[in-house]
Amino acid sequence: MENSTKNVAVIGAGPAGASAAYYLQQKGFNVIVFEKAPFVGGRTHGFDNGKVKFDTGASFFTNFYPLLKKLVKELGIEEEVIELERRVGLKYKDVLAEFTFGSLKTFWNLPFITTKDKWIMIWNTLKLTLKRNQLDLVSPNKLAKFDDSSIADWATNKMSENVYQYLIKPGVEPFWYFSCEDVSRAMTTVLQGRAADAKFYTFRNGMARISEKLLEKCELHLSTSVKNINTSNKKTEIEYIENNQTQQINVDYVVMATPASTTAELLNGKLEESSIGKFIKSQKYVHNVHSVYMMDEKDAKDLYAYYYPCGDWETPIGAIVLHKLKCPDSVICPEGKELVSVFILDEPSKKLMAENNDEHIKNEIWKMAVDFVPELPKSAEHIALFKRKEAIPLHEVGRYKRANEIMDDKLGNIIFAGDYLTCATVEGALRSGRWAAAKITGEKIIF
Repeated sequence: MENSTKNVAVIGAGPAGASAAYYLQQKGFNVIVFEKAPFVGGRTHGFDNGKVKFDTGASFFTNFYPLLKKLVKELGIEEEVIELERRVGLKYKDVLAEFTFGSLKTFWNLPFITTKDKWIMIWNTLKLTLKRNQLDLVSPNKLAKFDDSSIADWATNKMSENVYQYLIKPGVEPFWYFSCEDVSRAMTTVLQGRAADAKFYTFRNGMARISEKLLEKCELHLSTSVKNINTSNKKTEIEYIENNQTQQINVDYVVMATPASTTAELLNGKLEESSIGKFIKSQKYVHNVHSVYMMDEKDAKDLYAYYYPCGDWETPIGAIVLHKLKCPDSVICPEGKELVSVFILDEPSKKLMAENNDEHIKNEIWKMAVDFVPELPKSAEHIALFKRKEAIPLHEVGRYKRANEIMDDKLGNIIFAGDYLTCATVEGALRSGRWAAAKITGEKIIF
């Protein structure tokens, strides 16, 4: 495609927008990136107050993220990749058991399930492992083939109730906060097929690093709010506010790399008649409250890096993470101190947000954490509170099938990118951005 005079506006500087901008720029397009936040990275952005630094959203990637792996090498940041500790404390009521991802020994020693259940899990994992070439964590086309039931129904019927409660469920809810009863089994099926040799990584300077590198050579407008997108002319007019001044720019294409709700708001009145518009307007998100505390490092020496609930019992806790134990090189913290993140599940997060009292929320969450892990100190210094109404796209049953049906769609010269079109992973966001860029460049790629 002739691109010597083509201008593209990318709205959103998270991994999806950064990826789209990078690939468009490589093909010679003039790319302008708009981001309403004062930073890039979207939900991969970290917290840094000069005293402590840590990731607040997506905080890891795996050895089966092929595009991210390729970009790390291409961008020359291989030395910034560090492996994470994956030693977990699985908790069911008053019973705590050690589990390490990829460790057959800790799996076999789990007290919650019978030997029969363990063999069922091994057998089904082996079958999926042998089908790896048919599986893809983020491709709507391949995920659609497994988008036929909820995680809860699939795991219970295909394996057993115990396998679901004590093995599948703790591999999903602590990471995405949504209930396994509410979401498709498609992504989980792929994850099970990669469980045997899964490794987890982050970047030394945080997960936003990949977005920063992708956007390094782009024209980037931070703290800039896009207010209107006018598509009435041959070219599209973008109206935005920067430095308290309203400005306009005309472009040939627009890549919408924002959450589905933001996209729907900006394109209000333009989505109703299109299939992709109806898909975007139908998207739901999971709530999450994430509270961070600082305690004495000596109080953490006998603890696990992670604590996840398992089994059928009521707890608001999605996960508890001790940052230095997870990876000391991925966090900045005063000497002798440890940072503790407490992540609350979707429904309890909604209730906490409804209270609208941050002081009460942070105190209440630490009480929840101590109740879950009694070895934690009774009090800790509060560092930060994050309340996200749109933490993770809700992967409902049928969602991947619908995403696959509209993945080639666009709205005139407006193209869409984001993890809501694939799955809630950094790899999914990156691949969607590359796919959006290819729609403009005319390049033929496989999602």
